[in-house]
Amino acid sequence: MSGEFGITVWGRDWVRLAEPTSVTRPDSRLPKARSLARREQVREVGLAPGVVTSAVEGHRVRITVPQWDAATLETAREKLRGDDLPDAVHADLPGMSEVRADCDCAQRRNPCLHALATFYEVARRLDERPRLAVVLRGLTGHAPARDASRIPLGLIDPDTFYGG
Repeated sequence: MSGEFGITVWGRDWVRLAEPTSVTRPDSRLPKARSLARREQVREVGLAPGVVTSAVEGHRVRITVPQWDAATLETAREKLRGDDLPDAVHADLPGMSEVRADCDCAQRRNPCLHALATFYEVARRLDERPRLAVVLRGLTGHAPARDASRIPLGLIDPDTFYGG
């Protein structure tokens, strides 16, 4: 896995969609997909409960993500600290299964290059704002922190913040 995408466990889930561990040979499309994400060619990205949309090289990508049930969402909501969601919470929540990618391009492989680039872009965004991982799974009506770039020190528990 590349060091610039999937730095948190939340982003790493999306990198694994592009780079599954079950693959026995390298995918020649991955460097191009990472390059597209790195060069900000994944545009018009929309992240909403259950769906990611984007435009890559003139093609429309739609990725559907299964939503969590109310109890799981409540568990995640309780763990949120503004825009941050500690990595330690990841093990207590359902993994990434049944994610489906659709694109209007003519490529036969699924996911296509455009969907792969979108996976990397979503990974980068989740690394920056882990709260979006819960939004994609169905969180609504939970306001983010006023200043998402800062977490008040009083809200940080040093024993659990870094997964300890």
